Amino acid sequence: MKKHLLVALLLALVWGSYAWEPPKMQCLKLMNNNQRMKMAWSSNGDCIHFEKYYFYINDVLCDSLFGYSSTTQSYTLCDYGSKDINDIPTATVYYCYIVAVDSNGNRFYSDTIHSISLTVTPQANNTLAYLEWESPTTVLDNSWGSTFDIFKKRDFEPDFPPEPFASVPNTQLSYTDTSDVCNNIISYQVSISNIYGVNEHCPFMTTIGSAHLVDSISPTPPVLDSVTVTPTNEVMLGFHETEPYMMGFIIYYITPNGTIPLDTVYGQTVWIDPVLNPTYDSRFYRIAAMDSCGNVSALTNNQQSNMMLHLQGLDACTRSATLQWSAYTNLFNDIDHYEVMFSGDLGQTWQMLGNVTTNSYLIENLDLNHEYLAYVRVVNNGGTVTASSNRVNITISAGESQDFTYIRSVSVIDNSYLRIRVLTSGDTLPFVSITLQRSENGVDFEDFSTQSFISGANGYVFNDSSANFNRSTYYYRSYVLNSCGTYSGYSNVAHNILLRGENNAQNNILTWHGYDNWDGGVAQYFVMRKVESEELFNTVSEVVPASINNFSDDISSMYESGSKFIYYVEAKESPNTYGFEETSLSNQVQVIQPPTLYVPNAFRPLGANNNVFKPLNSFVSFDGYRFSIFTRSGTCVFMTTNPQDGWDGRIDGIVAPMNVYVWLIEYKMPDGTPMELTGTVTLVK
Repeated sequence: MKKHLLVALLLALVWGSYAWEPPKMQCLKLMNNNQRMKMAWSSNGDCIHFEKYYFYINDVLCDSLFGYSSTTQSYTLCDYGSKDINDIPTATVYYCYIVAVDSNGNRFYSDTIHSISLTVTPQANNTLAYLEWESPTTVLDNSWGSTFDIFKKRDFEPDFPPEPFASVPNTQLSYTDTSDVCNNIISYQVSISNIYGVNEHCPFMTTIGSAHLVDSISPTPPVLDSVTVTPTNEVMLGFHETEPYMMGFIIYYITPNGTIPLDTVYGQTVWIDPVLNPTYDSRFYRIAAMDSCGNVSALTNNQQSNMMLHLQGLDACTRSATLQWSAYTNLFNDIDHYEVMFSGDLGQTWQMLGNVTTNSYLIENLDLNHEYLAYVRVVNNGGTVTASSNRVNITISAGESQDFTYIRSVSVIDNSYLRIRVLTSGDTLPFVSITLQRSENGVDFEDFSTQSFISGANGYVFNDSSANFNRSTYYYRSYVLNSCGTYSGYSNVAHNILLRGENNAQNNILTWHGYDNWDGGVAQYFVMRKVESEELFNTVSEVVPASINNFSDDISSMYESGSKFIYYVEAKESPNTYGFEETSLSNQVQVIQPPTLYVPNAFRPLGANNNVFKPLNSFVSFDGYRFSIFTRSGTCVFMTTNPQDGWDGRIDGIVAPMNVYVWLIEYKMPDGTPMELTGTVTLVK
């Protein structure tokens, strides 16, 4: 029994002496301006019997950490881990160790490590900061990082940035920094990483060192990225600083007399020229940077100018436009290509038409009378910088493809020829020539006459002397040969008004072919008439509505006017879209009433009635008419050519003797046949 107890005690002593290894300190990280610390450790101890850790800083117990139940948690914390400790003691150097306690109350002390201090010394009139620090251990094995990382915080920054601004090999324990801000307290901290456990990472951080620095060194020049034109037609410069914390940038433009400052901007890396209109002008720019101490850099070497885009030409014939632009110079990272941007909805959406390396581009298949926008964008190698030109408007007005002609009227002039008046777009859209075509059936047209273009004229007149307008209807249309070399602008079809007439008892019946294809349509017709006794035509009737193409003229009361009645019809157009009202005249027709004559056989010159000897002529033509009276011996005592005149029985103002006299009437039939009638009349007193 005693022998078994002795063996058990011996095993317990062996386990207690050899099963637990003290934890190993891995790193310290000082945070929150040395008010907080992170400790990290690793351990090969018996985690099953682990109970707690105690954390000491400068021999002061600062915190503790209890272990986990073996039935519910893993033992990772026992193997390795880290602990954030708040409200650490105030000191210059921090000595730290950990005490591990097992379930039997045994205490196991780690090694002691200390924070490494950082010394910052101003140099060169406070423009440089010289940093020195210690190594966290005499030998840096492969668990330590290969570099020391240096962190920097300016006085106006709330905390150190997460990334270092510089790194040096882990064999180097110093660094010289140049001030990049003016009259500022700069704080530094140095760290080296340590890897423990399963890729657990902890940066070993020094204390914080500070120095008051100034900056007297001129910054390096900034980079002018691009000079672009905005959608609102303003020139905008884009640039970037090559050093941080620049207070401002000075904008210059280049003239033949030198470089002239335009403006100084603060807190921004874009600038808009308030004066330049990029549609009509361009200029080269350069930029200098200014730091917070007022030190000004040299000017940028890559002077740049806005691209100027021009509409080189419009071709209405091919419905195309040619763009040309100034080559971009000194683009950051050089030019890769130009992109032609195009919009058909006034800039709401854009599409790229082409990718070119030249300075011109042909845009095709444009719609007439449609407004487009275009601009050119230059792209650098890598596609990191672009710059745009000004925008141009592209509109091909109703050009050559929109030539038009319009037959204003077809009229019979003086009953001798047809006159065709044509309206064209020639006062605004020049063409080469205009051609009038003629057809006798309204379907098969042939070229009839051609006239050359007259600058500024919008109307042309054609005369057709070969048309038999009294017998036939002639149809006309016109077209132009435009400057594109194609035929266009075919007009409406118009024709002459063919009038016909015939007698019916004592009515003259007129019919005509109504005028067609006026833009305004026919408002009404006027029937014009002239008799033998009149020199001018007079209006007989206004025929309304215009759809009526006939008229009956009652001339029973006009038997003394002669046998010939001459008519024509005048068509009047309603107001049209061209702003005028046209007229068209028909041919003239002659309607003849057959003549009738009755001659009395006696008259009394001195009587109250029947005192003039005159034939009763009805519709007797004045043409070729002669009424003569002779004595029995053959002496002519009276003669007239007016069918309405008679003999009053006097010879030389004295009443002739009572006797029998001979009369002779000469006249013509409607067909021109001469006729004679003769007889006697008795003069009674």
